[in-house]
Amino acid sequence: MASRCCSSTSRTRAIMPVHIYGHPVEMGPLQMLADKHHLVIIEDAAEAHGAEYLGRKCGGLGDMACFSFYANKIVTTGEGGMVLTRDLQMAEKLRGYRNLCFRPERRFYHTELGHNYRMTNIQAALGLAQVEQVDEHIAHKRWMADTYGERLAGISSLQLPMEKSWAKNVYWMFGLVLDESTGMDARQFADRLKIAGVETRPFFLGMHEQPVFLDRGLFSGERYPVAEYIARQGLYLPSGLTLSEADMEYVCVAVKKCLH
Repeated sequence: MASRCCSSTSRTRAIMPVHIYGHPVEMGPLQMLADKHHLVIIEDAAEAHGAEYLGRKCGGLGDMACFSFYANKIVTTGEGGMVLTRDLQMAEKLRGYRNLCFRPERRFYHTELGHNYRMTNIQAALGLAQVEQVDEHIAHKRWMADTYGERLAGISSLQLPMEKSWAKNVYWMFGLVLDESTGMDARQFADRLKIAGVETRPFFLGMHEQPVFLDRGLFSGERYPVAEYIARQGLYLPSGLTLSEADMEYVCVAVKKCLH
């Protein structure tokens, strides 16, 4: 989560920190780098609705921020998302790109290429209703993380989610990283859990390992050991808001059995 490797080149224009799995990025070092080189910070807060860095909400820490409203997010409209900025000119540009770049002074007249990213009124109503309950949902997510954490604590072969002292983690998903000493990777562990009646989801695969990019000559010879390790050894346990304490107890019992 912490920003340990901060560097830029003459071609760098922006920094995009990713607040991942519900935990914020340590923004202080990034802000110093951005100030030094006059760079824009664009937060990826897709998984961090309500997460906080030093008491400040993710999405309000940089120059711009993007949120996802996909079905598995804390606030969802089924699909879509939003972009935040304090820059009025940029906000107007974004509104244009969202709406086919119609000119405000002349409809059906275009000087730039835009897209149709308009959200329907029904989707917006769904999202607004959930925003009204977001504090309750975040409190429930944190309770779920505590419940899982208490039951899985002390298992040396599992790395559990964490929360830095400067952060408020909203635990978008409860992720586990399986130690290689178990002799299993995440896929094999997931297969065992599925037989036990527990469905899981793998961590994301790094862009540098995606065939579609490698076939185009991108990322040739590049290695990112941390991303590769957690993609190979990481998975999410069931994390939906409707899970009961009994459901989570069942999951934890299955996890322990499948490790042996």
